[in-house]
Amino acid sequence: MESLQNITKGIIENRMERAEISHIAQEISFAFEDHFNDREKRKLFYTLFDRYLAPLDPADTMEPYDAIIKLGRSNPAEFDQMVKEMKESALIPDSLL
Repeated sequence: MESLQNITKGIIENRMERAEISHIAQEISFAFEDHFNDREKRKLFYTLFDRYLAPLDPADTMEPYDAIIKLGRSNPAEFDQMVKEMKESALIPDSLL
């Protein structure tokens, strides 16, 4: 049986992961808004959103922020890959986690 200490550690790590995902989702949303008038960057955002977020929200009813959080919680590997591609495309800063 797991000790209370291990259970508590898992809960804290889960909260930290959720906070990190929320922070990254917020930064991506801000970057999307900041670059919306730049056609090339907007096109890159839409391409990545279509690839990573559309499968989670086929009816396109979610805001990008909410879909990004859902991606981070349901598929962390895909979330990390999307963030990596956004950094490589200079859509978000490299310093973002």
